[in-house]
Amino acid sequence: MQRRTSGPRATLALALVAALALALGTAVYLLDRPAGSAWLLPSAWQAGHAAAAGWAGTAAPADTAGLAAAGTWFGAAGLWLPSLVHAFAFSVLTALMLPRRAGPAVAACLGWALVDTLFELGQHPAIAPSLAAGLASTFDGAPLALRVGRYFTQGSFDVADIVAGCCGAALAGLALAFAHRRRLHRPALPDAARPAGEFAAGLAAASPPPHPRPLYPAHAGTRPGSST
Repeated sequence: MQRRTSGPRATLALALVAALALALGTAVYLLDRPAGSAWLLPSAWQAGHAAAAGWAGTAAPADTAGLAAAGTWFGAAGLWLPSLVHAFAFSVLTALMLPRRAGPAVAACLGWALVDTLFELGQHPAIAPSLAAGLASTFDGAPLALRVGRYFTQGSFDVADIVAGCCGAALAGLALAFAHRRRLHRPALPDAARPAGEFAAGLAAASPPPHPRPLYPAHAGTRPGSST
């Protein structure tokens, strides 16, 4: 009988899928997005790929006109794919660090869907300037606050990104539920597939206790010390 993936192996498989999803989202920024459009990627890495992908006049981070156009490598899917894989990957990774129950997994998926939605709404032209100014004043012009403010003011709001983020979180929930069901319904291993120690322990537990040996041999006519 074939053993189903469960336990640590299922966790490793989900973590690997999440890592591949993040790598896919990074590839979109490397190949199809203009230089300076990602926080954690050096602009030089994107500059070379942007020229090859046909981006023109988008080297400055403040220029977001190119973000609304489809790229050469991923086409129109590259416009919303990072939002989908971001919500999917971080929902899975967060759920794997929480207790293996339905409640924490659902909370992780809903939480990342909400985070992605709020960050996308923060890029709306009617909200972004006030939000960036509020961050700068609240944190007294701290570099991180200014950087987050530029993320909102220089970003491009798109409803498709909100839909993609929610879909990514939903896909993460389905993947986690599927892995959980496989753990619950994993068939018992046949005896031949069990580890030797586990199989021996099972035999010992199932064996009846040995019969106690008689204190006196059955052929003895009398007990020692008894009168004849």
